[in-house]
Amino acid sequence: MMMKRSLPLISFIMSRIRRLARDRSAASGVEFALVLPILIVLLFGTVDLGHALTVSRKIDEIASSMSDMIAQQSTWAKTDVTKLLSGASFILQPYETTGLTIMVTVNDVDNSGKATVNWSAAFNTSPLASGTASAIDIPKKIQETGVQVVLTRVQYRLTTPVSAFFSNFTGMDSYSFDHHFFTRPRVSDTIKYN
Repeated sequence: MMMKRSLPLISFIMSRIRRLARDRSAASGVEFALVLPILIVLLFGTVDLGHALTVSRKIDEIASSMSDMIAQQSTWAKTDVTKLLSGASFILQPYETTGLTIMVTVNDVDNSGKATVNWSAAFNTSPLASGTASAIDIPKKIQETGVQVVLTRVQYRLTTPVSAFFSNFTGMDSYSFDHHFFTRPRVSDTIKYN
């Protein structure tokens, strides 16, 4: 008697399992629940990358603007250059400027192509001493004996909540920028600094 009763029960359970296996009404909901975290990570990553690209463009603008402004005069006063550096830092807004460093150097180039610093000014860092080697090699294309070269180097580190979160996967907790720009004096071959 026990055997006869358990057979309909087993048959009933098996029919329910088969029906559940054929039922696809909630499959899209389950798939969406599995894919949603990946979509959210991609969205935040894209927004974060957009911030990094915006900062990169602003850093380029600071470097090119500073070099261009310094190249437009044959003589600069220290106070004027300090004001220019401070003003150029506002280009980075609305981002924080505490980690921003700007270095302007006017380099002398000798016959062998060796560049040495004639004078330097800086924002949020120390300027290079006169006579030291150029921080970045000056391309041969713009070297001309007796003509100085203006070099602006801008460095910045951007930390965002997303970059800090991804540091476990990428090994980096922020974006690092190190951009530079070269130009030659426009008014005369040299630029004096008083």
